[in-house]
Amino acid sequence: MNPTVAAIAQRLPKKPLVSPQEIADAFGLVTPKSVIDDIALGDLAAVKIGGRYLVARAEAERYVATKAVVPDEAPLPKKISPKK
Repeated sequence: MNPTVAAIAQRLPKKPLVSPQEIADAFGLVTPKSVIDDIALGDLAAVKIGGRYLVARAEAERYVATKAVVPDEAPLPKKISPKK
């Protein structure tokens, strides 16, 4: 698992079901509405119980892995000096 994805996944609560708010909190800048929109689009599997969405933690981790913006971990190319 990519270190960035692993760091976000570590922020998820250690319980079997998590809420859209908890997923958004793990990302830091994502809103719960964004997570709920992804549930509506089918990008994130969830159940709705009593008007509240719940997501299996394993599904939340999969979602994090697909949605997290991960910086390229390849080393930058060396700067080439122009020929004189």
